[in-house]
Amino acid sequence: MITKHTMTTPLRTAVSDILGATEVLSAWNICCDALEGLGLSNIMYGATRMPTWGIIGDGQDALILYRGPQGYADAYIGDEMYLNSPTYEWAEHNTGFISWAEAVSLSTQAPSERQLKILELNVKYDCLSGFVGSLNNVVPGMRGVVGISPGNGMLQPEADALWDEVGGDVEMLCQLTHLRISALPQMPQRRPLTSRQIEALTWSSQGKTMQDVATIMGLSVATVEKHLRMARDTLDAQTTAHAVQKAVSLNLLSTES
Repeated sequence: MITKHTMTTPLRTAVSDILGATEVLSAWNICCDALEGLGLSNIMYGATRMPTWGIIGDGQDALILYRGPQGYADAYIGDEMYLNSPTYEWAEHNTGFISWAEAVSLSTQAPSERQLKILELNVKYDCLSGFVGSLNNVVPGMRGVVGISPGNGMLQPEADALWDEVGGDVEMLCQLTHLRISALPQMPQRRPLTSRQIEALTWSSQGKTMQDVATIMGLSVATVEKHLRMARDTLDAQTTAHAVQKAVSLNLLSTES
């Protein structure tokens, strides 16, 4: 049974706190807490003022924030699976919010192998339904996208019923947070290191060659280099050694064997 949600005192407080936030992560966490209170727990946001293609391209010049299982983010963001998602494709060419099922049904292409891997990922983490929102028309010159799932294995019909109750509040919170983030100084570290990036840095810190790391992690050398490059970009490091030094100083990894 779906409980009727209205503009409650906690929601009004969240709106006020988002407007008063002075840091990006503060606004983000307030928004996520409010969305979780509405029954939506897996939340992903990307925004940029410098899109090279798509909404956020390969994410190097984007602010990417996430609330949910780390393993999901490692694959969906770290492995750039989102670039092949029909929901991301929909958000690139539209505005507003739509269910995952509707976005998939509007796709003009047959499901690819990479899209099937996204489905497998969603099943693995019990994200069987959700919604995508394009925020491209909220802030002039700034593109944005948000993906939201109730998780817990909830199927789309039940999620749609939930959306009928809380969808208006969800859209308002996401748009308001996007608007507030656009006015705040961006974080020096735009997105957290993924577990694969941390692992690659850890092996590099132990003197392993690129080929060694690729063999240990079961990846190609090119993929390992991609993880290290993205780690360098995230840490604003000039070299992998510099990235390792920064990661150790931030207690992001240990150099002990």
